[in-house]
Amino acid sequence: MKSDDAKKKNSNDYIWESNRKSYSKLPTSEYTMDESRRAMIRRALDLDIIDVRSYAGYRGDMLVEFTTMGEDTVSALKKIAEDLGMEVTVRQNPLQIYQVYCIAVTKDIYGLKV
Repeated sequence: MKSDDAKKKNSNDYIWESNRKSYSKLPTSEYTMDESRRAMIRRALDLDIIDVRSYAGYRGDMLVEFTTMGEDTVSALKKIAEDLGMEVTVRQNPLQIYQVYCIAVTKDIYGLKV
């Protein structure tokens, strides 16, 4: 029979650790979504998209990522984003799936940017 000390687990044995932030504390959840990202998502829902997500990028900018397989959808998403004053980057993988990143540049989240 094992002693009580042997049954106790180290903090490294658990997934959750007290020094980690929960998803509810990440930048995308702390603040209200800005109007440009809301408008982008509203207008994109009428297009042929596979998936959409919104999150903070590594430089602190807020992103909306759309996944689609249609080149015409990519063009439409780019036009909408540019009309809303967003920066756009498109990535295509070998399976002809496009990822369109619409970037709402924010200056108040992180002070230092490259």
